[in-house]
Amino acid sequence: MFSCKDRHSTMLRKGRIQMIDRREFLKSTAALSASIALTRGRAVAQKLSSHGDPRAKPNLLFIQPDEFRIQALGIWNQPGFRDALKTVTDTVHTPALNQLAKESLLFTRAAATASVCSPSRAMLMSGMYPSQNGVSSNCMQGNSQGMHGDIKCFTDVLSDAGYETALVGKTHWERNQPLFDKDGNYVGMEAPPGGHFVNSFDTYIPPGQGRHGNKYWYQTIKDRHFDALGYSSVPGLLGGKKDGDVYQTRGFSSNIEAGIVIDYLKNNDGQRDPHKPFSMMWDPIPPHMPYDSVKDCEEDIYREYYKDLPPNQLLNRLNVDVEKAKDDIHLQTCARVYFSLVTSIDREVGRVLQALEQSGEAENTIVVFTSDHGEMMGSHGLYAKSQIYEEAYLIPFMIRFPKKLKPRMEYLMIGKVDVMPTLLGLMGLKDRIPHTVQGVDYSVGLVTESFIEHPNPRSSAYLMEDAKGVRTDRYSYRVGSDGSTQLFDNSVDPYQLKNLPLTAIDPADRRFLEEELGMWLKKASDPFYQSRMHRDLITYPA
Repeated sequence: MFSCKDRHSTMLRKGRIQMIDRREFLKSTAALSASIALTRGRAVAQKLSSHGDPRAKPNLLFIQPDEFRIQALGIWNQPGFRDALKTVTDTVHTPALNQLAKESLLFTRAAATASVCSPSRAMLMSGMYPSQNGVSSNCMQGNSQGMHGDIKCFTDVLSDAGYETALVGKTHWERNQPLFDKDGNYVGMEAPPGGHFVNSFDTYIPPGQGRHGNKYWYQTIKDRHFDALGYSSVPGLLGGKKDGDVYQTRGFSSNIEAGIVIDYLKNNDGQRDPHKPFSMMWDPIPPHMPYDSVKDCEEDIYREYYKDLPPNQLLNRLNVDVEKAKDDIHLQTCARVYFSLVTSIDREVGRVLQALEQSGEAENTIVVFTSDHGEMMGSHGLYAKSQIYEEAYLIPFMIRFPKKLKPRMEYLMIGKVDVMPTLLGLMGLKDRIPHTVQGVDYSVGLVTESFIEHPNPRSSAYLMEDAKGVRTDRYSYRVGSDGSTQLFDNSVDPYQLKNLPLTAIDPADRRFLEEELGMWLKKASDPFYQSRMHRDLITYPA
């Protein structure tokens, strides 16, 4: 026998025992492990891409409500999940989503990247950063924001790959133009009878490139939960009206949409070819504002779960001024209605998932639940989004794929541009990812639980028009266009109550944050990078 000394190990080579330096031994074993993992990863990638018969390709059910924050999932209050977010989470009733989370990869650090509607949605569709896809702020009346029409988007790829494609709900990636008559019907011209906007913050998308391959179309316009406007390629959904004619819905928008999704999944009226895989993108508007009155939500849910919830349970985050909140009836009402809308979404998701099971397609369907961004709801005295604070920046993200993915909590710092390539990878369409995509395909790592080919990034980006930042394992760092900074040590201050001066942290940590921010800005071809703004706060790559 041979004993190993402190600095040496033994290994067999060609039948002989050879003494080698321990450090070299560790390097060689690490390299061998990495090589084995990489080989396995390549095998998994090849297997993901080898579905053969198009009917064997997985379906996709992608659900993305608007302004649904990560803290508004009841799963975080259950054993085994309570410490994942490092803070208390909302007192909410979400049984269907809790069950889905237990059956899924449940991400704890998924980021909106840009915590506002249009940029987040455009990144999802294009796999490109805001400065490259044409949407760096909300598409709305009075600005020229709108996704570039020649981009090959997520659902374009699926359509080209033989999928039956459908979209139900909100879009908000198209340039808003006055191409409607006074009644909201699309006429396609600014001259009379056109010249009118259908809505200040969103617009109907007519048939063509703007729909990005989605064949079955039911689009909801206006952030009004009980009298939204509907446009569809299916006259039967609009009382016989043609595509482009406005339809005034009557009823809770997400309930109506869920019914349309269910009929599509079950193929009740032959909406799709049953011999082809399908993609259903469902984008409900709730729990997005308005949430000012009980009339903005389903009253039965409001009364059962939230009407009598004490303020200290309703607004339980330590970055909410509870003493002020006790006297702030408006904030209390907003929170009660917002959480009621969250529970409404949960109820409709439950109906849809039950229908998916009944259709017999659940085992071969990738189910994704996420949001475009979060909601402040009184934290730091703020409402809505557009912040680097955790409530607005982090988003719920879960993927259920029974054939490939083992349910677990996943700590990958995935961003919105990564979603498209990662899902295409999981769907066996890696070779179809457009060359324009700037995001990363993490599909092999998610399947193997070993991120060798594409390591877990050391930070995630925050890219708003007027501010840029990064979030790491420990810090959140933001630089405004005016040179202002925000710096939070999330490890000791998870509620982000103390904005630190840059001198308060280790110089090496500061350098790391500044270098990571510079790296992301270069990767995104961001305007900050193009003009090398605030070199004293951001270290740009050479």
